[in-house]
Amino acid sequence: MNKKVILPILGVTLLSGGMLGYQTLAQADASNNAKTHVSQAVQPERNLMQRAQDKLKELTGNTYTLIPGTAMKDVVSFKRENFKYDMISYTNGKPETIGININYEDLNGGKYQARLEEAWKTLFPGEDPHYVNITESIYRVGTISANAKQNKQVYMEENKQAYGVNYAPEAAPPSVEKTAAQAVSKLTHGKIKTGAKLDRVYIREGKPDVYQYKYNSQAVQVSFAIEDQTLELLQVDVHPMDGQGVDNYEDFQKREQAKEAMIKKLTVDTLMKNAMSDAQTMLNLDLKGYQGAIGTNTWDADYMNFTKEGAPSVTGRYEADGAFTSFTVDKYDQSIDYYGMTIVGAPNEEPKLLIE
Repeated sequence: MNKKVILPILGVTLLSGGMLGYQTLAQADASNNAKTHVSQAVQPERNLMQRAQDKLKELTGNTYTLIPGTAMKDVVSFKRENFKYDMISYTNGKPETIGININYEDLNGGKYQARLEEAWKTLFPGEDPHYVNITESIYRVGTISANAKQNKQVYMEENKQAYGVNYAPEAAPPSVEKTAAQAVSKLTHGKIKTGAKLDRVYIREGKPDVYQYKYNSQAVQVSFAIEDQTLELLQVDVHPMDGQGVDNYEDFQKREQAKEAMIKKLTVDTLMKNAMSDAQTMLNLDLKGYQGAIGTNTWDADYMNFTKEGAPSVTGRYEADGAFTSFTVDKYDQSIDYYGMTIVGAPNEEPKLLIE
């Protein structure tokens, strides 16, 4: 870069008889500009790296060597050296996500160690967590911890007293297993593969127990939740596999924009009519008397909330054609969500879905 800048200026110096051992004004400006550009490009990244190291020290009690992560527009990201699945990113200089896996025994104090120890002693006496996922982001703040067998997990969010607990016992009651078999047959229209295994993935403890199941095939992915005592389906998600992948981000954007345009044309009346039919078919749930409201934010534009006095609220998700593929009955004010279905593994592994 310096040769490209200096050589033309050197010619001007010779013509002016000025080989006197000093820079012309143009050279000085070019040099200063180059230094300024370097400073502007590098210094903020160094500052962000230091901030990231300080944050990791706060969370884990340890100091890590950081290296640059995946480059994206307006995003600066880092990873701990030798930890390929870290998520440490800043957008426009502001913290976006810090998400790391760490062995529990490798915590050296830090923000969550004492709370994790207390939680496991209370919930699972005699057991300690083995793997811990720590997340501090604009989306979620807290931990997911799992034991060595990975059949129990505890997740905590900052500033909340209650702990979420998932575990997978050896067996579900026969009545639940029978209901699960009936549900998967109905949700796949009887097209379940011969000899396919229906996986019971975890139990939600408490009010009463709630069992989550999943079934995957090349044609469809299905998950659902069954309440132990009433055998009601509290959550159903059916995701047809259309096999229409996209090759690049531009194609993905076009596809999403076309979907958004179709969704915006759907009316409350149309969606309400579809929801009443689909909820009855999928969950045997009667939405008569419920009021429906479409989500108003970017992230819930394809969701509809249903409320009825004296009844639990219901959330449904629909496709561009107005058909509903997902319902969740918020009967016990306990969500069955993505974070409730993840479990951490070894520090250099991605957090795993319990349903896989």
